[in-house]
Parts: sequence; structure tokens; C-alpha cells
Amino acid sequence: MSSPHAEIAILARRCEWLMSDAAFALGWRRYSPAQCRDAAAALEEFATALRQHAETLPAGELPGHEPNGRAAPVEGDSDA
Repeated sequence: MSSPHAEIAILARRCEWLMSDAAFALGWRRYSPAQCRDAAAALEEFATALRQHAETLPAGELPGHEPNGRAAPVEGDSDA
């Protein structure tokens, strides 16, 4: 059985692929109402799973990360 971290990562990747396909199809007006509803349902499922997953994690932010979820700039990093 896979870990909860792996399961949420798989859901995230599936949504990424789904949204990539949706973006292309929507741009060409080739995304049906049923496809829109299915995509919305998949995103809602992922959002629910992600919120539930967040409740299992230790409180507080990860070291080296800002509250917005991005990595904090590293001192001396020329790209920062």
C-alpha cells in the first residue's frame, strides 16, 4: 500500500494532466459541458483530499519555506 504522501502526489499529478488537456481543449472550444463538470469534480476531489492531508501534517511551516509555499530565497543565491 502506498503512503498518504504518495497518494496525494498521484492525485496532484492526475489533476495536472487533466488541467493541461482542459486548457488546450478549452482554448479550441472543444471541451464539452460534461467534460467541464468532470474536471470540476476531479478538482473538488483533489481539494478535499489536500485539505484532509494538510490536517495530518505537523503544525507550522516547513523550514526554508515562506507562508505562500514557495522556497525562501537563499542568501548569496544570485537568482534570488
